[in-house]
Parts: sequence; structure tokens; C-alpha cells
Amino acid sequence: MNNPSLQAALVVPFVAAMVVLACRNPRVATAVALAFGVCEEVVLGSIVWMLHTRGVLVSGAYLRADGLTAVFILNLGLVFVLVLVYAAGYLRHLPSERFSSPRWFYALLYLFLFTMLGAYLSANLGLLWIVMEGTTLASALLVGFYNTEGAVEAGWKYLVVCTVGLAFALFGTIVLYLAAVKAGIPQTAALDWASLNELAPKLVHSRELVKLAFVFLLIGYGTKVGFVPMHLWLPDAHAEAPTPISAMLSAGLLNCAMYALLRYDSIVSRATLSSFSHHLLLAFGAASLVIPGLLMLVQRDLKRLLAYSSVEHMGIIATGIGLGGALGLYGALLHTFNHSVAKSLLFFSAGSVRENMGTLRMDRIAGLSRLLPWTSSGLVLGGLAIVGLPPFSLFVSEFAILNEAFSQAKFLVATVVLGTLTLVFGAFAFHFMRMIAGDPHQPAFASGSKTSPLEFAVMGVCTACLITFGLWVPTGFQSLLRHAVEVVQR
Repeated sequence: MNNPSLQAALVVPFVAAMVVLACRNPRVATAVALAFGVCEEVVLGSIVWMLHTRGVLVSGAYLRADGLTAVFILNLGLVFVLVLVYAAGYLRHLPSERFSSPRWFYALLYLFLFTMLGAYLSANLGLLWIVMEGTTLASALLVGFYNTEGAVEAGWKYLVVCTVGLAFALFGTIVLYLAAVKAGIPQTAALDWASLNELAPKLVHSRELVKLAFVFLLIGYGTKVGFVPMHLWLPDAHAEAPTPISAMLSAGLLNCAMYALLRYDSIVSRATLSSFSHHLLLAFGAASLVIPGLLMLVQRDLKRLLAYSSVEHMGIIATGIGLGGALGLYGALLHTFNHSVAKSLLFFSAGSVRENMGTLRMDRIAGLSRLLPWTSSGLVLGGLAIVGLPPFSLFVSEFAILNEAFSQAKFLVATVVLGTLTLVFGAFAFHFMRMIAGDPHQPAFASGSKTSPLEFAVMGVCTACLITFGLWVPTGFQSLLRHAVEVVQR
């Protein structure tokens, strides 16, 4: 039975982009963007609720959602509303000549949302690839939105690297289709992920093609995730993009690509090739943990530091998926949510630093605790959360992944994770202590902080989520996570 909510989830952001683009007045554009944001949140909330009660929603041959989709849609919906509200305050303080206009910003942001939701709701793996390419086009324009030399270069680098990576993903999709047809799966079902999940045992007859397909898919979608060594676009893009977009990239786009890999890993695992896909994920996860952890020690720009932290946390999520057990998958899915909230808080705090200090070079910033006490609090709380200290929620998800590693006697994996977390803690402590403590390089601001109440409100919501989920994961959210784990392992 067709469910109109899935279609509405895609129609609302597309219409919003067109309407906002027609608004010439910046205040009107902001008001319209916020109004459509409320509508979209209602639609997404209804989809998550129906998935919680019904399990699966279908609309036609190309739109489908299940328990795994619910977790990622809930994540994206929260991040998007936080970014939208934060941008309403943030855009007022930026020099108008550096932006095309707020209406273009909001229009592109809604198109970005449209493409990510398209990826989550795609029932067809070919359509999934198309909309993933669409996420690249929409977000590349947002990365270069400042229109400075560095921003344009970062936008082009992101566009080229991710397009090349997705070419690998396209080849992998074609190879998997050939493997399915060769194994006797009907052509009409050879790109439908639900059908492939059911008929996956037949793929054992084309196991070499399936292995080849997964290698190309892991490289392709792993480029969008930011796995090492395909991560080269990510630090530049995060550093040069407007702060709300940096948060959207780290907390939204990377999860979107990880979702695609989860779908393929589920198919490959059902084809009795779980050890092959999981070993590859563990290898990429380890590289994406250790190398960014080392690079974080020598960073000078705050947003580049946070960008490498995003790569590291994608490595943690890949490790949880690669372990393959129920607790590891539970921890990985919970970590996608926890990392999104924590990284949003840190990027929002970095935006406040940029607004008030005029720079993100950490060696030029000191005495933030005196100049910007509330922003400093956001940085400290976000820093404590992102390194996995209790009582923040990332401790819970990382503990679950480590528990799975120890229960499987994979002590090398656990050692790599623990060693990297220690290294990352040292990097954040070193950089943040220099910025927050000491004597300011400039006198206190006569007019006070430029950060708007909207921006502080969003940072407060992020902090509340991190502490709440660290002390108690709500029962409804636990149910969504367990259902998602069952979808992957079924």
C-alpha cells in the first residue's frame, strides 16, 4: 500500500527551495525557511512514528523505509532543525558581500536535505546512487558559498574527489546487478534492496562478483563517508564552508553515506560473505581512527581539527559495524546520533568564535573563558563529549562497541580504539586549553558577544541531548535502535 508521507517528505523540501528562492527580502526568506522547516519536521516525525508502529512503509516501486531508515531520518531531522534555527541567527552577522544572499543559502540547504532524504527513502540501489550524486552537487555549492579563493577551491576539490569516488560506487552497483542476474535473481529485483536482502543467499553462486562489487562500493561511498585515504576533501570542505553547513556535512552527509554502506553490508552478509565485508570495514575503520588522531595533534585551524575528528568518529562507527554483533551494531547506530549532536555543538561553538574573534586559527586565540564565557562553555562541554567521557552520550555508544570487541576477543581492535581515544583526548585538551585559558590577545568586547540568542539556544539543546542520552537512552529511541539492528541482521 502506498504511503503518501514518504512522498511528502521529498515534496516539502523541494517546494521550500523554490519558494525561498523567490523571496527577495532576507527576513522573509528566513521566515519562510523556518515555516517550511516546521512542516518538514512534522512529516518526518510522522514517518518515524509510523515506522515504529508498522515496521515498513512503501510508496510505489522506488520509495521504501524500514526500521533502519527511521533511525537515520530521526537523526537528520534533528540536525536539520538545529542547523536551520542556528543559521537564522548566524546569517545576520556575516558580511553581505561575501554571500550571494540568504535566499540562495536556504534554497540550497533545502535541496541538500531533499537529496539526503532521497537516499534514505530509495528502494532502488540505482536511485540511491543518483541521489547520492545529488548530495554532492547541492553541498558543493554550499561549501563554496563564501565565494573566496579558498572556499571555491575547497568546493571544486570536494566536487571532483566525491564524483570520482561515486564513479567507483556506480561500477560497484553495476557489478552487484550482474552478480544478482547471474545468480538467477529476476532483473526487476536485482537492484531492489529489499528483494536482494530476501534473495541474498542465491548470491553465493556469484561470490567473486559480489566481493568485487563490495570493494568498489566501499571505496565509492567510503569517499563520501571520509574514510582514510579517501578523506582528502573533508578537512578543506569543513574549514571553508559556512558554519551551519560544516555541521550539516559532518552530522548529516557522512551518516547518509554510511547508511548506503550499511544497506550493502546487510546484503553481502546475507550472501554468507559477512567475514569479507566486515574485515574490510574493520581495516578502513582502523585507518580512519589512527591517522586522523595523529593529524589532530598538529592542526592550527579549529574547524579543520573538528573535521579530522569527524573522520575519526566515522572510523569508530565502521568498527562497530565491522564487528557485526548485535551490541556492536547497536553502538554504531547510537554513535551516529551521538556524534551528530556533539559535532553540531562544536561547530556551532566554532561559529561563535569566528563571529567574535574574526579567526579560527587556534594559535591566535587565547582567554576565551574571559571574552566569551558561554561560547567557551560550549567548546568545553562539546570537547568532553566528543572524546567520549562520561556522563556524555558518546561514552555509552563507544562503550557498547568496545564491549562487543572484547566479547569477540578482538583485543587488537579494542586496543586501536582505546589508543586513538586517548590520543584524541590529548589533542583536544592541548588545543582547547590554549584557547580557553591564558590572557586574551585583545581586550574584552565593549558591545558584548555578537552571538545571537538563537545560536545559544541551539547550543543548549545539543548540550541537553548529550547529557540526557548519556544518563538515560529514552525507551522509544532504544526500541528504534533495536529494530534497526534486527533489520541489518535479519
